Amino acid sequence: MSKDKDERKRPQLRLVVNNVEKRSGRPVAGEDDFITLDELILRCHEFRGHFYAGVGRLQEKAYRSLERYLERKGWAYGLDPMHGRLMVIPAGLVCPEAIVPDSPQQDEVLVFAGEDLTGVGLCLSLEMIIPFWSDDDAVMEDALLSAPILPYGMLFLEENRQDSYLDLIYRVALPIYPPAPTVRVLDKLFAVARTELAETLRTLADFSD
Repeated sequence: MSKDKDERKRPQLRLVVNNVEKRSGRPVAGEDDFITLDELILRCHEFRGHFYAGVGRLQEKAYRSLERYLERKGWAYGLDPMHGRLMVIPAGLVCPEAIVPDSPQQDEVLVFAGEDLTGVGLCLSLEMIIPFWSDDDAVMEDALLSAPILPYGMLFLEENRQDSYLDLIYRVALPIYPPAPTVRVLDKLFAVARTELAETLRTLADFSD
């Protein structure tokens, strides 16, 4: 039985390519609400006012620091004011191993600055959908169990609202307190994400072979 299960599961976990409409890093309520990553980047200045409207002082400070940091690095990014104020970054900039050769799809890394559970500061979260999937929930559960144990971030499964399949998601969260996050803190956040995402992608590539 174990052998049959192994033979069944391995071909079913596959790299996501050419299906951007089914694998978006941002939640959508309908097609009209969805704005592609390329468009968010192109219209970043246009969306900035809406993005910051009504944002708390500490949250705005954190996002402004993030914008300056990304601009100094020369990284393209978008501001999504429609789904909880998300900063959206091409995944290949954060983790080059996330680039799928010869694929028109461009995965996203989402960054969100929200209130920390303690109520005395903020929590900076970075999240990405791992681009491996199966329409068999059991295979996705096996993939989660086979993925590496990460020292800083975590992996979890969440249902994709567009097709009801499970997505494997990476998330790392970093509590920050006033003032806004420093360059050193942001360097650490993105270094952790790159290392842990690369390790996860390598492991799941071996799992899917």
